[in-house]
Amino acid sequence: MVASVGRGSNDDVSRYFAITTNQFFRAPSLSNFPYLYYTNFAPCRYGPIAIAVSRNGMKICSTCTHYCYGGYVNELDMNLLAEAVSESPWNVVLVENFTLEELIGRIVNVLREYRETEKPIVGINKAWGRNRLSFLYADLIKRLCSQGVGVVDATEVLVDVFDKSFEEELPIIRWISDTASKALQAVEEVLRPGIRECEVAAIVDKVLDENGIVDRWFTTMVVSGPRTATPHAKTSARRISPGDPVVVDLGPMWMGYDGCIAYTFIVGQNEYWQRVLEDVVEAIRTGLEYVKPGIPVRILDEAPRKFLQSRGYLDYPHLTGHPIGGFYKPVIAGFIEYKLEPGMVFAYEPAVYLPGKGGVRVEPHILITSHGHQILTEYHRRLFN
Repeated sequence: MVASVGRGSNDDVSRYFAITTNQFFRAPSLSNFPYLYYTNFAPCRYGPIAIAVSRNGMKICSTCTHYCYGGYVNELDMNLLAEAVSESPWNVVLVENFTLEELIGRIVNVLREYRETEKPIVGINKAWGRNRLSFLYADLIKRLCSQGVGVVDATEVLVDVFDKSFEEELPIIRWISDTASKALQAVEEVLRPGIRECEVAAIVDKVLDENGIVDRWFTTMVVSGPRTATPHAKTSARRISPGDPVVVDLGPMWMGYDGCIAYTFIVGQNEYWQRVLEDVVEAIRTGLEYVKPGIPVRILDEAPRKFLQSRGYLDYPHLTGHPIGGFYKPVIAGFIEYKLEPGMVFAYEPAVYLPGKGGVRVEPHILITSHGHQILTEYHRRLFN
């Protein structure tokens, strides 16, 4: 079987092998390719792109691609390929002249190498997360089918493997959370009337970069004043005014492990927005009372929404929370049926948005422990102790 992941620890890979060989297919298969590495720009960083599983073992591959100009690979490309090979713990497969035909050829070669039955199988990942199949790969799937490759739904297998963290991965999540907290602290120290949103975003990125987190899974968002009424607006050059709410939302990512934290600062004195901020914090506290193993996830969505509605606010138009670290669970929404389990990590983001006025969003990182939960982002911890 061949399946893609955005990152993976040794335990991730071992569990994947055990599940696929014992519970899933007895033939090779392939899921989507979420990351393609262009040697013109950067080497492989985020871990395996494909895992080929057979009865006799596994072959783990990253993919390093480039465009072939004039029919040859230039020296720069080859140097970057060498760097990719040296940095990646996996086998690196070079895809020259990146075209659909070339990519299909490479995939089919991997499938045939591990072929145990007459018909290889392509397993498709349809779950939550950045590794799910994109419609952009529809042509790829069609062409593989024309090569005699079968297509099945591999979502359940992948979710079983990547639903939550292992102990060896928690220090990474904690480090990302601590670093993001440092970035919020840096914002608190410099935030003042007259500074521009883009300048604040630069401070956030500087702290993350200097601490070794140079990647983002979304561009740092700093939004102020009435613009905060839009849930996920883009940073602008707007100058921050006295009394403004300022939403700072950052998405640090390291080796495929991501975070998503937010806080709303009130610049100077503004009793109205301070009261809204306190209500959002209280809504989060209300939800946290239920956060422990065995609790249905939907309760974590229902509790803060009901609290904020009781205070007269409009319902917020997004999930109450989502997994971090690149994992698949838990998605905090009213339509989710599963329960919380130890090891799950997620961002929790009840919010208030007032059209034409502004908004408040606070988003800590939460870890489900064996007996309850822990707030991983130190900057938020002081709010709930």
